[in-house]
Amino acid sequence: MVEKLKKIEDWWNEKTNRPLIGISKINDGNFINLNDFWKEENNLPDFEKFVNAQIENTKKLEYLGILYPSLPHLWGSRGTPMTMTAYIGGKVLFGKETVWFEKVINDWKKFKIEFRQDNFWVRASKKLLEKQIEKYNGEFLIWMPDFGDALTCFSLLRGVENLLIDIIEIPEIIIEKIDEFVDAWIKSHKFFHSIYSKKISGDACWLLWAPGKTYACQSDFSTMISPKLFEKFVVYELEKLKDYLEYIAWHLDGPDEIKHLDILLSLPYIKVIQVVPGAGRPPCASSLWLPVIDKILKKGKNVIIYASDKEQFEILIKNFYSGKVLISCGTVDTKNLKDRRFLNFVEKYI
Repeated sequence: MVEKLKKIEDWWNEKTNRPLIGISKINDGNFINLNDFWKEENNLPDFEKFVNAQIENTKKLEYLGILYPSLPHLWGSRGTPMTMTAYIGGKVLFGKETVWFEKVINDWKKFKIEFRQDNFWVRASKKLLEKQIEKYNGEFLIWMPDFGDALTCFSLLRGVENLLIDIIEIPEIIIEKIDEFVDAWIKSHKFFHSIYSKKISGDACWLLWAPGKTYACQSDFSTMISPKLFEKFVVYELEKLKDYLEYIAWHLDGPDEIKHLDILLSLPYIKVIQVVPGAGRPPCASSLWLPVIDKILKKGKNVIIYASDKEQFEILIKNFYSGKVLISCGTVDTKNLKDRRFLNFVEKYI
């Protein structure tokens, strides 16, 4: 683990001269469904059993290259993004695979955004993180919560259409609420990081560990707004976070966010762009994304990209053999001949 983290630290700090590669292979495909431990929104699980099951799940994979086992900050096995939505008063609804939120903002003037330690979901996340840290033994890492961004959290609390109208009709109020949100965001991160840092150096969001405070900043909502509005609201938020966070990545989620790339590349405090092709969209090793990746690298940013088979990996490694690149190859099942060939090819570059 120490050697992996040193390589990642050097990559963040531009001290490496070859791509970082990560791939995992299945040892045992019988993963524990953590939803069985955390079934309902209003009833917290037995965190001892829950975290023990998380640890058991890490043992079902072998982690190669710079990949490392980690305990995610999830409420069950559900994807749990935008936790700030819950921390500032959103009503949480558990789905089978994800977490939903009910709309609660009817009047912005009556909705005060603040971080409160007595919030139910703050207390739930605290208990989860404390139990993970208690069981930390140096053999895995732990995620901090995926806090989210102002506009996406607002869209969950207010409704997408309502927020689109708000940013045009009452932009000054949305700016005021972004100020409140960032203040609450930083207090939230400090609160959880004080628990995390008792045993683990640096910081780890859902994307990647870093040697200092980090987050994969993002804005799913930004696909629905122009670059001009992106600059007015999203960059405004980033400018308020940049002096707090030390290692900022940007989660570029799908082709609809490419329109904001030039603005993102102009921000010196963004060190990394993570290129996520999007479900059902062309992969990183396609004519859509290859010029985007090249542009990111030429602007001096690091990039995280993805390959899901040997052909994709071969294209990426030939075009972008650089110390500023991290290629994640997902998880393979070596019982499958195609996966086995993929792994054998990737291992030459690890």
